[in-house]
Amino acid sequence: MDYIRCSKVDREVIYESFVLGFSDYPVPMTLDVDGFFDRFFGSEGNDTDHSFVAVENGAPAGLILGGVRRFDGYRNMRCGTLCVPPEIRGTGVSGRLFELFLENAIEIGCERLSLEVLADNERAIRFYERRGYERKNKLLYFGRSTGNTVESPSRPPVGVDVVETDVTVARECREGMSSLHINWQNEADYFRSDRTSRCFAAYEGGEMVGATVISGSGKVYFLWVSDSCRRRGIGRNLLCRGVDAVRPEKLSVSMPDNVDIRPFLDETGFVKESVEQYEMFRMV
Repeated sequence: MDYIRCSKVDREVIYESFVLGFSDYPVPMTLDVDGFFDRFFGSEGNDTDHSFVAVENGAPAGLILGGVRRFDGYRNMRCGTLCVPPEIRGTGVSGRLFELFLENAIEIGCERLSLEVLADNERAIRFYERRGYERKNKLLYFGRSTGNTVESPSRPPVGVDVVETDVTVARECREGMSSLHINWQNEADYFRSDRTSRCFAAYEGGEMVGATVISGSGKVYFLWVSDSCRRRGIGRNLLCRGVDAVRPEKLSVSMPDNVDIRPFLDETGFVKESVEQYEMFRMV
């Protein structure tokens, strides 16, 4: 078995390793090679220099993806995926890939490791716990069709202007909430790297009182309304503006369970999905 840094192999080897490793995954992976690289080495933040592939007799036999960002104040190495084809699981390939991943994180001065794992994948959870990770927040997922569009007036509340603006506005808003943990996939670095992201902001008296970022596929990355302006329909109107502009078939929201906007989601037609994940962390 050979273990190779992903920057040293053809991208088809990386993609095939991913496809084989997720061939029995409960959530179907339908990405083609370009879609895979756009997502996993784009907004997901992985880097081929921080990722490794296992190859046996020329055939892909496992993959671990890694990416480094400032996250919760730490220089954080996130495991973007760790997968091995079903027929060779339990043979030590995953363990060796993780060793290389950890060695690399230490070498480049990372302070913390993070990942997400399906909440019912006990085998994977045990694997990571044996390597020092701890379960922290649970990630919850919500969705709703845009066929029953968000019930909201076509105009924002009197005195409030809603405009489309640059996503840096939402990034600056997020940076003002430094004590609030937001999951990796909703952080500013993530939505800024999604080329389909669009930002809408609400202003009252020249002051920003709300903002949302929504992707071309309908993922709501960010939704915020100032405490003093809630229950006035601003959040609903921001969502409406996003739907009108993007025209997605579905809206989706993910969040850690320490962020409680469940009442708002219930009121606007979102339904909790069955899939849940844990965020797991380990200090280096």
